[in-house]
Amino acid sequence: MSTDIPTEPCEDPTETIMAAVAHGMNGNRDTGILLLGTFLKDGPTPTVSMCAALANMVTVATEQQNPGARGTYGLVAYQNNAPINASAMSPGLRFASQFTAAWMNDQPQTAYALFNALCRTGKPDDAKNLADGVHALYDMAVTSTQQWIKKTAT
Repeated sequence: MSTDIPTEPCEDPTETIMAAVAHGMNGNRDTGILLLGTFLKDGPTPTVSMCAALANMVTVATEQQNPGARGTYGLVAYQNNAPINASAMSPGLRFASQFTAAWMNDQPQTAYALFNALCRTGKPDDAKNLADGVHALYDMAVTSTQQWIKKTAT
């Protein structure tokens, strides 16, 4: 049995996402991000599904540390240690945060609407905003999973 982390997309999309997160956890963020690029190339349905999988990883890790909190998650944004309005966040980061909060609160239709609002405006920044949102979701999944593993290992 091989313990190498795949560097090419796997036949099973779930394995590709897990490999991407594993790369991030091992400090190889660029390799992980490149693996996720496959989903973006395949169109909106695989992309939003990948976003949901990343948000689900955040959900699982968070719920392990906060049992019984499902349905109570919100968004509080900070900049320079001071709370800010979420509208002050970049579109990609705001999307990742709101998408994850909606997913964690069992509101998939809201999450999907946020995805559509981010990348289907017909504006030139749609692709950049989507890429920034995926990067932020990826970073959240990697960090949440690392924290969960660290906590369960102690």
